[in-house]
Amino acid sequence: NCTSTPNTKHPPHDVHSTMKTLVLSTTAILLFQSAKASFYGPKGVTSLTHHLAFNPPHRPKQANNKKRSMTSTVNMDETTDQDDDTTATVPPLRYLGDEKLMQQQPPVTQDQLHSNEFQNNLKMLPKAMNKYGGIGIAAPQVGWWTRVFCFGIDGSNPRYSNAGNIPLTMWINPKISSASKETNWMWEGCLSVPGIRGWVERPASIVLSGWDEMGAERKPQHLEGLAARIAQHEIDHLDGILFPQCVPDQNFLVPQASLEARDGWAQDWPSRGSYSTLMGELCDEK
Repeated sequence: NCTSTPNTKHPPHDVHSTMKTLVLSTTAILLFQSAKASFYGPKGVTSLTHHLAFNPPHRPKQANNKKRSMTSTVNMDETTDQDDDTTATVPPLRYLGDEKLMQQQPPVTQDQLHSNEFQNNLKMLPKAMNKYGGIGIAAPQVGWWTRVFCFGIDGSNPRYSNAGNIPLTMWINPKISSASKETNWMWEGCLSVPGIRGWVERPASIVLSGWDEMGAERKPQHLEGLAARIAQHEIDHLDGILFPQCVPDQNFLVPQASLEARDGWAQDWPSRGSYSTLMGELCDEK
C-alpha cells in the first residue's frame, strides 16, 4: 500500500514558469550585446579584448617618495658595480726586453702627484698587483713611467705559500738610505719575467724612505727579511733592472717547472743553498 504524496512545499515547475524564465534570460543577453556593440563597435568580444589589451585598467601611481627611493637604489647599485669592475682599468703587463721597462724612470713631482690622473693610477697599481698575482709591483711594469711601487702579502698567494703577511704599502720616489753588510739569497720571480726564477743575493736589511700617497715624506722604515727583499726588487724596476741581470751566472736562472721538479736535481745543484731553499724562503748561503 505504497502511495506517493505530492510535496506541497516544492510544487513542480509548470510550462508557463519555464517559458517566462527563458524569455527573461534571452532579453538580458540581447540587451548586453546591444550595449556592448554600441560602445565597442560591431566586432563585439574581439573589440573588447583589443581595447583592454591596449588600454589596461588605470592603476594608481606609486608615491613619489617611493619612486625616488627605487631610483636611488638602482643608481647606487650601478655605481658599486662600476667601482667593483676593477680589472677593466688595469693595463697589460710589460715584459723583459721592453725598451721603456728597462730604462731608469723619472722622479714624481708634487704637481704630478696631486693630479687626478696620478691619483687614479695610484688606485690602479694595487689592483694590477692582485690581478696578476704578485706580491709587489712597480709602475713601469704596467706602462706607468714613473717612480712608484707597492707591495704586500695577505698570506693567500699560491706562489709564496710559505711567506707571512706583509701590509700593503705604497711608495713614491723611494730611496734606500742604508743597507746591511749581511746578505741573503732567494729564488726570485717577476711578473715581467714569467715562468723563470733566479737565485739572487741582496742585503738582508735596508732603511727605506720616500713619499706616501699624499706626497708627505714617510718616516724612514727599517725593513728586513722578505719585506726588504721585495722593496729592493721593486726599486730595481724603477732603475730599469730586472732580476735575470742580478744572478751570479746562467746556472742560477731556471724555469719554474724545474723548481717544481727539484727532486730530480743533482745533489747541491746549482749550489748548496739554492738546492735546499724553497720558493718564498731566504737563505744565508749561496
